[in-house]
Amino acid sequence: MEKEQKQIQLNVDPNAYFISMVNMRFDEEGFHFLFASGNQGRQFVASPKHAKRMHLLLKQQIENYEKQFGEIKTQLPDRLPASQQSGQNTQEDNKVGF
Repeated sequence: MEKEQKQIQLNVDPNAYFISMVNMRFDEEGFHFLFASGNQGRQFVASPKHAKRMHLLLKQQIENYEKQFGEIKTQLPDRLPASQQSGQNTQEDNKVGF
């Protein structure tokens, strides 16, 4: 028996936006993303499992890119967790951005 495929209608914005800033934090329920392009931002939330699948897909695509174009040399910016700055553990400790 063939598995029935569902078709989903998706409205896609025809514009492509360059991501100039990303902030991300997590809590027990999900991963919260803030993507900015210029002075415009959009927020998204993904379940932990969906965030992990996004990570695996991005990792695979970066590996393919580097095979074709060479290594991307970059790193996350240094930052001191908010709890070390204030002496109290905060949700800000789970937040990172660039």
